[in-house]
Amino acid sequence: MTESTTCVVCDRTAETRTCVSCQARLRGLLAQIPEQYVFLAMSRQREQRGGDGRSSTRLHAPLPGRLDTLNLVGPYARQSVTDAEDQIGEAPVLAVLETWCQVVTEERRLTPVRTHVSTLTNRLLTHLGWICDQVWVVDFELELRELMRAVKAITRTDPRRVPLPVPCPSCEMLTLVREDHSGWAAECVLCSSVKLDERDYQQLVREAYQAVSKPQEA
Repeated sequence: MTESTTCVVCDRTAETRTCVSCQARLRGLLAQIPEQYVFLAMSRQREQRGGDGRSSTRLHAPLPGRLDTLNLVGPYARQSVTDAEDQIGEAPVLAVLETWCQVVTEERRLTPVRTHVSTLTNRLLTHLGWICDQVWVVDFELELRELMRAVKAITRTDPRRVPLPVPCPSCEMLTLVREDHSGWAAECVLCSSVKLDERDYQQLVREAYQAVSKPQEA
């Protein structure tokens, strides 16, 4: 019998170092990165603000785009930053991904992959099960979550949450939703433990249909 422990990320009861919910959330975060990076690159244009049309004297030439976006898109220094004042704003997306890929590559003795958003993301997704069993998964989760928070603050894109037409098998209320990139076919917004994969959700749909189609007794 597998002993229960506590998830190091969310403190919920789990059978492994990282619970199923957190593993699914990490997979969802990683799955979003390539598309979000494209949106980020498209958001480099400086925002236009209203003005009175008069010109003003600049001491420095304007940046070619939004500073927060340029920080995240890169390029970035491959050498370690020894002076904290050299780091301004959020760490670039590629820097975060490559740093964690290097950890995976070195500890698992893998062949390095090229520095490309999709390639780095695929490496992390491929070894996510192993990552979730490492002591540093807490730092990994925090960096990914903060990275996506910064990216989405610019791209202004959030996962869609679509209500589903069948009741939750636990609370029996119409509170099931499907959220983009969550890794689940259905989740209950009230019952944190109700997370269904596609097979379980389709079974629930069939049972709900049979219940509705069953002739009512006189």
